[in-house]
Amino acid sequence: MNNKNAEQNLDFWLFSLTGLLLVLTTSGFARMAYGAVLPYMQASMNLSISQTGLVGTVMFLGYLLTVGLSGVLAIRWGAKTVLLSGGFLVLVAMIGISASSYFWMICLFMFLSGAGSSLVFTPLMSIVIGRFPHKRGMALGILLSGAGIGMLLSGFMIPLIMKHFPTLGWRAVWVFFSVVSLIVLIIASIILKNPDVMQKTKTEEKPQWLKNKELTKIAVLYFFLGLAYLIPNLYQTSFMLSKGFSNEVAGFVYAIAGIFSIVGGPVWGIISDKIGAQKTLLLAWCFAVAGNLFPIMLTNTTGFIISSIIWGSSIGGIVTLIQVKGSEQVPPKYVSAAIGFISIFYAIGQALGPGVSGWIIDHIGNFASAYGFGAVVYFLGILLTLRLKNKTAGRDAKS
Repeated sequence: MNNKNAEQNLDFWLFSLTGLLLVLTTSGFARMAYGAVLPYMQASMNLSISQTGLVGTVMFLGYLLTVGLSGVLAIRWGAKTVLLSGGFLVLVAMIGISASSYFWMICLFMFLSGAGSSLVFTPLMSIVIGRFPHKRGMALGILLSGAGIGMLLSGFMIPLIMKHFPTLGWRAVWVFFSVVSLIVLIIASIILKNPDVMQKTKTEEKPQWLKNKELTKIAVLYFFLGLAYLIPNLYQTSFMLSKGFSNEVAGFVYAIAGIFSIVGGPVWGIISDKIGAQKTLLLAWCFAVAGNLFPIMLTNTTGFIISSIIWGSSIGGIVTLIQVKGSEQVPPKYVSAAIGFISIFYAIGQALGPGVSGWIIDHIGNFASAYGFGAVVYFLGILLTLRLKNKTAGRDAKS
C-alpha cells in the first residue's frame, strides 16, 4: 500500500511539474514575456506605440478565438494530442518571431502564439484533474504558477541574453525561448498521458453548457475576475508614482506582487482540497476586496506592500478556485470543455477591463476610483459565490 501511495505521489509530481513547465513556456514565455522584450523589438524594427499595441491585441485575439474550442477538440481528439499541437504552434511562433523582419510577420506569429497557448492550458487541466481528482486544487495551483514563474525568469534572463548576444539582440531571446520550449515539449510527450476518464462510453451524454445554471454562474464569476484583476497590475506603478514614490520603490513593490502570485495559486489550491472550493473561494474574494481597498485607505509604502501581497496571492488563487469549481460541475471527461466554456467569459472580461478602468481614471476620478471599481466587482463575486450550490457533478462522477 505504501509503495502504491509513493508511486501515485511520484506520478502526481511528475505530471504537475511537467504541466508547470508547459505553462511556463507557452504562457509565461510566449505571452507574458512579450512586454519585457517589446522595447528592444520596438527600437530595432522602428515600431510605433500603436503598432506594438496592435501586436498585443492580435495575440490576445488568437487566444480568445481558440480558448473555447480547445476543450471541444480535447474531447474529440484527446487532450494530449491537442496540448502537444498547441505547444508545437507556440514553438513555431517563437521561431517565426525570431526570424521576422516585417511588422505583419510579427502579428501573424503572435496570433499563433496566443492560439497555441490556449490549446495547451485547458486540455492540460483535464489531464491532471482526470488523473488526480482529489488533488485538483493543488494541481491547478501548481500549473497556474508556471505563468508567474515565466514572467519572473524573463525579467532576469532577457537583459542577460541581450548582453551576451548583442548582434542578435531581441531575436536571441526568442531563440532561447524556442529551445527551452522544444525540450519541454519533448518531456511532455513522454510523461503526460490521457486519463482513463477521457475514453468514450456509449451511454454517456454530453453536458448542455448553457442549461447548466451552476456552470453559467461560475462563468460569470470568471468574467468578474477578468474585468477587475488587471487594475492593480496595470496601474499600481502609476498610482505610486502619482503619490510621490520613486521608480525603485514602485518597482520593488510590484516585484513583491509577482513573487506572491507564484505561490498564491498552489497555497489556495491546497486549502481548497482541505476545506472545499466554495469556502476557499469566498475567503479569496474577501482578500481581493481588501487588496484593492488598502491603497485607497493607506496611501503609504506599508499600504501598497500589503496590497501587493494580498492581490498578488489572491488573484492566482481565485483563478485556481474558479477552475476547480467549474471542473466539479461536469463528469471528468468534459472538464476541458467546461473550462474552455468559462474561459471565454474570462477572456471577455480581460478585454473590457483595461478600457473600463482607464475610462474611470480619466472621466470619474483618479487611480483610487479604479481600485474602488475593482473592489466593487470583487464584492459582486462574493455575492454570486454565496448563491452557488455545493453539489458537484464531476468529483466523483464515473465515465
